[in-house]
Amino acid sequence: MIGRAFGAATFMMQSVVPPFDAAEIIQPGGRPLPTGLDERAKTYFVPTKDGITLRVLLAQPETKSPRGTIIFSPGRTEFIEKYWETIHDLTARGFCVFMVDPRGQGLSDRVLPDKLKSYIDSFQTYADDLSDMTKQFDAYLPRPHIAMGHSMGGTIVLQSILSGVLAPSAVICSAPMLGLFDLETPLMRWVIAGLAKVGLGEKNLPFQSQRNGMPVSFTANKLTTDKDRYKIWSSYFLSVPRLRVGQPTFGWISAALSSMAYVNRNAENLRVPGLLVAAGADPIVDPSSVEEFAKNAGVAYDVIPGALHELFLEKDAYRNHFLALIDKFLEEQAL
Repeated sequence: MIGRAFGAATFMMQSVVPPFDAAEIIQPGGRPLPTGLDERAKTYFVPTKDGITLRVLLAQPETKSPRGTIIFSPGRTEFIEKYWETIHDLTARGFCVFMVDPRGQGLSDRVLPDKLKSYIDSFQTYADDLSDMTKQFDAYLPRPHIAMGHSMGGTIVLQSILSGVLAPSAVICSAPMLGLFDLETPLMRWVIAGLAKVGLGEKNLPFQSQRNGMPVSFTANKLTTDKDRYKIWSSYFLSVPRLRVGQPTFGWISAALSSMAYVNRNAENLRVPGLLVAAGADPIVDPSSVEEFAKNAGVAYDVIPGALHELFLEKDAYRNHFLALIDKFLEEQAL
C-alpha cells in the first residue's frame, strides 16, 4: 500500500489553493490513478465547527470551463479512493467533483475511541458536515451544484436538501437507503431505538458479517457481481487498517432508521429535479422503497435489473447503463 500527497492541483484560480492542510491519497499496491487525476485531484484535512477533522477531495476536469460541481456523499464504510473510477468518469464529463469522507470513515476523524465502530448521533450531523464543507470550499465549486449520493450517502444528500442545509440544482442517488431489508419493520425499529436509548447505542449490532472491518469473500458479498472491481475495493481494507470500519452500532442503525423515516415523510417537499436509480437485485436496500420515494417526490426513477447494491462498482453492462441514465437526466435538465 502506498500513500502519498500530491502537489498543487490545477484549480480554476491557478495561484489560489484552499487554506487547509493537504491530505494523502492512498493507492493500493502502487496502482496509479486514472490518467490525469494525479494532476487534477487533491485532498485536504478540514476542521468542522465541533472540532472534528474531515478529509475532502476536490477534483478538477481538464476543461477550463467546468459544467458545474458534483457534490458526492459516499455510503457507510466508504472513502474517497473507492470512487476513483467514478471521479474520472465525472471529471471526463466536464464536472468538478467534491467529496467528503464522512466522520467516522475513511481518513476523517473517528467518532468513538474504538475507531472500528460505526456510530453517528444523527444523520443531520452528516448533512451539516456536507453543508459546512461545501460552504468552506464554495469559491472553488463552480455552479450549478448537483448533489449525488450512494446508499447512506443518498439518504444524507436527500436529508441535506429537505432540511435546508444544501441547495443544489439537482440530486442524483444510487440505491439510496430509504428502506432496508429485514430492519424496516415497526417492531425492529422499536427494539433498536429502545436499545440505543438505554445506553447500548455504542454497542455493535450482533450477527453481522463485516467483523473488524475486513471484507467478506467475493462469493459472499452483497455489493457487486464484478470480481475485479470488488478486489480493488477490498484491497484497501486489507492493506490499510485505518480505513476499516466494523459493523454498525445500535446508535448508527437507530439514526439511520430515523433519517429514512424523516426523508420518506418529507418526500413531497423535495423541490429540485432528481433521479433515483435502484439496483434490481439489491439485497440491502429495497428497490420498492426507492420507487415509492421517487413517486411521492415527483422525481425520475429507474432500476438496473440484475445489479447488486453498488451500481458504481458493478459490471460494465450495469454500470454503463447507470451512467447513461445520469447523462440522459443531466441533458434533460440542461445541466
